[in-house]
Amino acid sequence: MVTRWAKAALVAGITFAPAAARADEPHTRDVQLTMLGSGFFDLGYVALNGAAAFVGTYVIRPRKVDISPLDGLGHRPRVDALGRASDYAVVIGLGFGVGLSFLTEYGNGVRGRDAFRGPVVVSEGALAGMVFTQLVKNVFGVCRPRDWNESTEHCETVGETGTDEDLKADEAHRSFPSGHNAPLAGMAGAALGLYLLPQPRRSEYLPVALSSLGFALTTVVLRERGGAHSWVDTGAAFVTGGLAGFLTAVLHVKTTPSEPSPTGPSTGASATPMMMSYGGAF
Repeated sequence: MVTRWAKAALVAGITFAPAAARADEPHTRDVQLTMLGSGFFDLGYVALNGAAAFVGTYVIRPRKVDISPLDGLGHRPRVDALGRASDYAVVIGLGFGVGLSFLTEYGNGVRGRDAFRGPVVVSEGALAGMVFTQLVKNVFGVCRPRDWNESTEHCETVGETGTDEDLKADEAHRSFPSGHNAPLAGMAGAALGLYLLPQPRRSEYLPVALSSLGFALTTVVLRERGGAHSWVDTGAAFVTGGLAGFLTAVLHVKTTPSEPSPTGPSTGASATPMMMSYGGAF
């Protein structure tokens, strides 16, 4: 019995020892410019997300149902000033995030095409965060707070502008989730990935993540106070957008073996000169 266990342990040791040895090898991890090691993946990613955003915005029409605002607070009046402020917050926040990402790379001495690594990652994160909300908001047909009639429990178009009643009805039923703060949350998630994922961490990207987070939270409040969304709408978009952005950064990660230390301890044996390199992305 003991012999069988000893043999099994020996076989297991022979099988898993190489893997364990490889796991002990020092590695570095960083975020690269191209997704999964190739720019073709970036082009495909942007094209796919762009097409999905177009379909969700202009092709798919929401269900015309009477679903009240999901936070249970009912009707809220339309406040145009806050609506315009939220529009400005999105544009300024996205531009600020891209610009600050570029300055971060440039300030670290990065030149050439690699200086666009940060801007590319955060932009793709913002796009990914936006797409999910644009598609999902057509599935549920939740009424915007500004269009909800408390007395009749009916979704109307009193809070929408324009003359086309069909378009106004579509917009009135596109409350969940919010489309404004999702790209900002996606940018914040991608910037957080640029900060957390490299080994060692790149602390210079923390300001990018925090500034994008600030713009996203500001938009959350403006959209709810302006009557366009409920707290559930904005909260769901914030979470899903941030997750989409972070996963986008994950697709840019590359792991490579670390260079051996030139001052490392000598084994006293003459080693055969050998060079080995490999790369992987996840």
